[in-house]
Amino acid sequence: MFCPQCSQEYREGVATCNECGLALVATLPAAGHDEAEWVDLVTVLKTSDLATTKVVKSLLEAEGIPCLLQGEGLQDLWGLGRAGTGFNVAAGPVQVQVRPQDAAVALELIEAHEPGFDGREEPGEEDEDA
Repeated sequence: MFCPQCSQEYREGVATCNECGLALVATLPAAGHDEAEWVDLVTVLKTSDLATTKVVKSLLEAEGIPCLLQGEGLQDLWGLGRAGTGFNVAAGPVQVQVRPQDAAVALELIEAHEPGFDGREEPGEEDEDA
């Protein structure tokens, strides 16, 4: 007998899980593996300010919007932006990327917190894609 929630196994004759309080089942359902899905992400912010990237990531995740900080690892390569260096600048622009369906809400959150950003790049920075 198994608990359907915590998967704890019990001997025959036990009816409920001691931990969860749920009724036990004879067998657990087979664990399926989620298929990976390719998603083209949208860049909603490009900046070299590490503090801004961390704040924006926190804002997005608090709203349930998963995001990727593309280029964040470059700072590790040269050691810029790490404690003790005195820098708060990434080795290159970090792109905050989200799923296309989350882009509009993400841009609203960023604009509300970082007035002046157009959602794509820092003011005065030229767009590389243009």
